[in-house]
Amino acid sequence: MVGTPTISIEPGYRPGFLARCLEMHIAFYHPSVHWGLAFETSLAKDFAEIIERLEKDPRNQVWAAVETPPPDTNPGVFTQRIVGTLLVDSESLKTTGAAQIRGFIVDERVRGLGIGKKLLAAAMEFIDSNGFDKATLYTSDTQDTAIHLYKRSGFVVELDEEKIVWEKPLRVLQLTWKRPQTVDQETNGVAEGEIS
Repeated sequence: MVGTPTISIEPGYRPGFLARCLEMHIAFYHPSVHWGLAFETSLAKDFAEIIERLEKDPRNQVWAAVETPPPDTNPGVFTQRIVGTLLVDSESLKTTGAAQIRGFIVDERVRGLGIGKKLLAAAMEFIDSNGFDKATLYTSDTQDTAIHLYKRSGFVVELDEEKIVWEKPLRVLQLTWKRPQTVDQETNGVAEGEIS
């Protein structure tokens, strides 16, 4: 009898991270939205830039959900496999104290096992411990499960608009998480850095 594989959330770059992240995105989005070359090359460029910045700026980070075979599995048959990814980009928004969540996806074979929740929790812990005041992400309105997960983590929809994305029309949502004291300051009319 073969045991059950384990899945762990691992921070940092590992060989195959970018390729696997792209593969999962293409497998998920191409059948439904028909994104092709423009989508793949844009993501490859953007995600590669984030990965290249990992050593230079520790406020960027990536995580992989890594599936490891059970000990009784023939190692020639099955090795570790990346089954989920998430990137935190501290530079693309060009705003001090803001991060963007990118490349968040879980392989369809392991959806429903709480892997997305664990990946997002790792990213939110990183965002919190690194003092970010705000985190933003973009998704389509069809991602009901992901949107529910984001909202449970404190994200709110800030923008909902029809756009042309990689040459295809799409309803895009911008969701934002704000550090609680930042929200309190904005609510009380005190801008960041001001003394009331």
